[in-house]
Amino acid sequence: MQSMRPKNITVDEQPDRSGWKRGVFGALSSRSFRMLWSGAFISSIGSWLQLTAVLWFVRNIGSDTLVGFVNMVGWIPVLFLSLFAGAMSDRMDRRRVILTSQAVMMVCSIMMGVCIHTSIPDLTLVVFLGISGVAYAIFTPAWISTIPFLVTGEAILSANTLNNVQFNLARFIGPTVGGVLLVATSSYVPFYLNALTFAAFMVLILLSKAELPPPEPRRGNVGASIVEGFRYVSKNGWMGRILLAICGLSFFGFSFIVLIPSVCKQVLHVKDHYYGFLMGMTGLGALAGIIAVAALRKRVGLKAMMSVGAFLTAAFLVAFALSRIYWLSCLLAVGVGGSFLIFNAVAAAALQGNASPEMRGRVSSMLVVAYIGIFPLGGLLLGYLSDALSLRTSLLFAGFACVLVALSIVFFVSIPGAKQPADLNEPEHGLAPTIVEAD
Repeated sequence: MQSMRPKNITVDEQPDRSGWKRGVFGALSSRSFRMLWSGAFISSIGSWLQLTAVLWFVRNIGSDTLVGFVNMVGWIPVLFLSLFAGAMSDRMDRRRVILTSQAVMMVCSIMMGVCIHTSIPDLTLVVFLGISGVAYAIFTPAWISTIPFLVTGEAILSANTLNNVQFNLARFIGPTVGGVLLVATSSYVPFYLNALTFAAFMVLILLSKAELPPPEPRRGNVGASIVEGFRYVSKNGWMGRILLAICGLSFFGFSFIVLIPSVCKQVLHVKDHYYGFLMGMTGLGALAGIIAVAALRKRVGLKAMMSVGAFLTAAFLVAFALSRIYWLSCLLAVGVGGSFLIFNAVAAAALQGNASPEMRGRVSSMLVVAYIGIFPLGGLLLGYLSDALSLRTSLLFAGFACVLVALSIVFFVSIPGAKQPADLNEPEHGLAPTIVEAD
């Protein structure tokens, strides 16, 4: 099968004598991917460090609904801007988009730290959090659509899985360190440290000198590009069904993190550093998730892996809602994080691997909306239900809703080439961009 990778893009190539490139860590054989992935990892650690401080700070002065609202302010721009940003990422220099958005987020982190450090009214902090969210919404589609161009075709699943891993492992390292900092230092320190991580990412981007595809010719306006993206997904209806499944599991599953501060305070009765560790356990589960992907990729089909990941996410979330023991809650949070990674890594690889190169930015933006843009709305709902009913009721509602999402995957989702066990790195098993393209 002929590759559709643009011929002017180069990827670091070396003879594969050990099977390194074919494994789940295969994408790391590319120097450009290693450097940019490392930068994204460092930046993600800082972002979760900051989010941990924000949620704990807000919970100490308000309710679960307020926590959900502030969390939404930081993430909701992804919902409204990612489609526009995805279309723009296909039409603009991706390197410049990534560098500019990182610079804006760095400045916002510094200003939020100043707000807390100098006791400037909380509304000002929320404003900078929203601006940072806008920059993140622009950055994410550009970053995700860059990933396939940093590796060879057979390493796309590896690259997507590792991107999920850096995001989720950062959810362990960032909150764990954040909890320690909240005890040992002041609440503004995580914001200044986050600013440094953005600077580190920018330095690695500049040093990598990765060659990225030139922007596509600017035909028509951005709105037309977005519509073209929807038409493309509509013609490939299975893509839309996967995106809806991601929306559901993100809305009810991923969003439970906004209730972790209240779980620590009201149910487990633990202090700041224990809160950070529990918050981080959902990210540590990503390590179990990548091991599972590596073990199952030659034995289980794509749809089966997605279904198992969704069902396990629901089961661990229900058990988490019922737990009153700190160490048990930590183990269950690991389960939620690992299961969600299995589901999301396979879903993302199926979407991006099958998208034609000129549509990857727009498909990536829809993936970002489904994954990150939807979850703050779920967090706001769970926060409201926690205040209106009870914390346990809110978590149980989320868990059983995830069961329904998992069932919808079993009965309504189909993926090209996913009916038989397959090496998910092999392009002939449904991860190459070979499906119907938009007009």
